[in-house]
Amino acid sequence: MVAAARSREARALVTEAADTQRVARTLLDAEPGLVAEIRELAASHRRQLLEERLHQADLARLRETADGKLRLGPLRAAGFTTVGQLITRRHQLHQVPGIGRTTVGQIEAAIEALSASVEADTVLRPDPDRRSPGDTHLLRSLHRLALVRRRVRPVLGRTGELHAALTGSIDAARRANSRWRSLFRGRQGRQEDVAALHALETALRSPKLDAARTRMLAAATALDREPTDTQLWRKYQSDAATYLTLLAEVTGERTGSGPDGRLSADDAARIDELRLDTSLLNSTLRGYQSFGARFMIVQRRVILGDEMGLGKTVETLAVMCHLAAQGERHFLVVCPPSLAGNWMHEIRRHCKLTPRLLYGNDTAKNTAVWRAKGGVGVTAYTALERLDLGDTRVAMAAFDEAHYIKNPDAKRTRHGRRLIERAERVALLTGTPLENRVEEFAVLTEHVNPDVAREAAAATTPDAFRSAIAPVYLRRNQSDVLGELPGRIETVQPVTLAPDELTTYRKAVWEGRFMTMRRATFGDPAATSTKLDHIREITAEALAGGHKVLVFSYFRDVLAAVAEALGSRAHGPLTGSTPPLQRQQVIDAFTASRRPAVLVSQIEVGGVGLNLQTASVVILVEPQWKPSTEEQAIARCHRMGQVRPVQVFRLIAEDTVDTSMRELVAGKAALFDEYARPSAAKDANAQAVDVSDGAGTRAAEHQIIEQERARLREAGD
Repeated sequence: MVAAARSREARALVTEAADTQRVARTLLDAEPGLVAEIRELAASHRRQLLEERLHQADLARLRETADGKLRLGPLRAAGFTTVGQLITRRHQLHQVPGIGRTTVGQIEAAIEALSASVEADTVLRPDPDRRSPGDTHLLRSLHRLALVRRRVRPVLGRTGELHAALTGSIDAARRANSRWRSLFRGRQGRQEDVAALHALETALRSPKLDAARTRMLAAATALDREPTDTQLWRKYQSDAATYLTLLAEVTGERTGSGPDGRLSADDAARIDELRLDTSLLNSTLRGYQSFGARFMIVQRRVILGDEMGLGKTVETLAVMCHLAAQGERHFLVVCPPSLAGNWMHEIRRHCKLTPRLLYGNDTAKNTAVWRAKGGVGVTAYTALERLDLGDTRVAMAAFDEAHYIKNPDAKRTRHGRRLIERAERVALLTGTPLENRVEEFAVLTEHVNPDVAREAAAATTPDAFRSAIAPVYLRRNQSDVLGELPGRIETVQPVTLAPDELTTYRKAVWEGRFMTMRRATFGDPAATSTKLDHIREITAEALAGGHKVLVFSYFRDVLAAVAEALGSRAHGPLTGSTPPLQRQQVIDAFTASRRPAVLVSQIEVGGVGLNLQTASVVILVEPQWKPSTEEQAIARCHRMGQVRPVQVFRLIAEDTVDTSMRELVAGKAALFDEYARPSAAKDANAQAVDVSDGAGTRAAEHQIIEQERARLREAGD
């Protein structure tokens, strides 16, 4: 009986070892297998998309490709309307009246050229509105790969050790447990097999490998939990950036990297040679994001001016994670008060560093903990004056929405500059380094590198300036690096004022009440609100189509009216007086909502620093003074991770202040495009009128009021 019991124990041990070995092998093979599968699926899916687009293309596309030299009349007369029909019946073209051998050759050449053009322009992006089987299959494989990266990769080293330990003993242990097989092994062979059985038991029961097996089995269990198709698409829509980043990485699609060759050869080589340590980072970086992080590490004190929506936050956290992996402990993020909660959320989401809020009621207590234990301290510009850092060495300070410290005379700029001077590394994060004056750009450059600022100031041409600024300024636009980003469709929605609204508006013009002029379609004593009617119509159609909507206005009373009109589907309104914690709760509820919904927000609050890419419709109730304000609002949803085309509706009341403001904003947008977008500026071009603050705003308001009065006189009003 004792022998039988030992035999059963030995068989159980071998079975346990075999099961463990099989799981280990599965995990070791998981990532290479998924990568190969995704590449094959993506290639097949891309071919299918290409065929669909070609088959739907009108014949006119062929004429464009052939520089207008192709005769389409005979083809249309024969019933051909699409390129797909030509491809399907290509062998019959010579039978079409009026189509000779030369024309057939031209048609075939045009089809090949069009195919190449369409293929280059075809973006592989799972479509949540279509949800084809191919998209779902690809998405499921990407989901599994993301899970492997998060749960399996950390245990691969120990899993490999466990697999190797078992593989070396399991076959011999099986022989030791088989009476018939051991008969032919001889005495020494049987002794070796028994030793292997003991080695197998030692491997399975050793504390180190037993702990590895526990973690390995937990990872395997996580990998086995498959979401339903509905859950899968919901995950994709809430975190599309992760899936699309993996897809681009696996398929090798170019995602852009750095500046246009203006860096010195030494700087470029150091950035290229740096190996970024992402062991503390939870997110996968795109190629251009990795470059941005390495640029910040090597250049040390920089302005990261990437266009809104490209992931400046995760690039910054990647730098902090790299430095933390090298032993650094203390990091700081300075941001507007409204964004402190969002930064805390993003730090927890993207990395393993500990966020600590150094702002609000417990600032002194939390700062003491941060000094003692380290982590990422998150504070506000308004709190810098009272922030007691002691003698703590700040490895990196990041200033979000860095244009907040563009005014050298402002108190927050002076306090920010003191932190900049003591930090080992500095990143000024802003998608709008220039909002009103070109001089603002020079101030930010002076913050990070006075020598570069002086050299840039001495440049005599824009090209020379861009070369001078390259060591400290990095900007990539969405069109440069996000080939998969859906389009942005902008519609100016003309609004004709109702009679009582016109009365209200004219009265405000003659009385010089500018703010009343801007919201005449909402204010008393108007009995109607034409803009509100448009908002109801747009949101009703969007919600019926399954879209989430963002409504932005400068005015709180306007937002209150919109929220009341939209009822239970409206979240908010978010305003400057909404506490940061409550603000984040409103945004989280809107993002998590499984039903189409509307977020109503003051544009200066919801339009800055937040991720709202679950929405795909934006309504701008009235024009704003600064083009960057509107662009930032739109970029809340038209950013990395967006999976639908974004529709933007600008409500413009005809023959009112709205038109005058749009003309002024257009001029300022042109200034930004000329200087900040290509990273070029110099003192001689600082001629823009600042109409965002103080006297500049009042002067612009007065100018527009006079224009409107002149127009009313001319119209006899």
